[in-house]
Amino acid sequence: MAPQRNRSLVTGVAAVLAAGLVAGGIALAARHGNDDPLIGSASSTTPRAAAGDGASRDGSVTIARTGPDLPGTAVLDRCEHDSRAVVARYDTAALGAVVLQCGTSGQGYEHIRIRHTRDWDDVVSGHARRDWDDAMLTALQGVLVSPGTGYPQDAGDGKVCYAAPLRFDDGSHPTREPFVRVIVSATTDRVITAFPTSDGGC
Repeated sequence: MAPQRNRSLVTGVAAVLAAGLVAGGIALAARHGNDDPLIGSASSTTPRAAAGDGASRDGSVTIARTGPDLPGTAVLDRCEHDSRAVVARYDTAALGAVVLQCGTSGQGYEHIRIRHTRDWDDVVSGHARRDWDDAMLTALQGVLVSPGTGYPQDAGDGKVCYAAPLRFDDGSHPTREPFVRVIVSATTDRVITAFPTSDGGC
């Protein structure tokens, strides 16, 4: 179980963000390691997924063109009964433990599925034999765990924003929307949304 973060640290981070932290770019401070999403419910011990860390040494979030089906049937089966079930957990430097919950039409995995499946399908189309959520979860992992300089940025209303360029492990890039943007609630530590975009910043 990840330690609870120090709320005074959160206040300090929020103050820095509110003071107008400016991004030094969208490149990731890449870090290889065993930082895969943690799959499981909030109340159970969660095993690590075998997705790869998503961060590349050249500063992009890298999506493998082949790999496991994420997040897995057992995880999504829980979403049918519990919108608060955890799809993935990420240990972030700025916010501590952040979770992607099954969610609702307004936040989390369900929101991303309803609003952005087509966007993520467009990312993998012609590049990878992966499902949309394989790409989305890999991008989330890279962006949240190894953010670029200047991220997260204040997005207002208690939210923060992360962004990074996307690429595939053969060096190619998504054609139409080569970046990812992720919005996280800094007050509830939940991922609100994650979507590909043609605009590289927040």
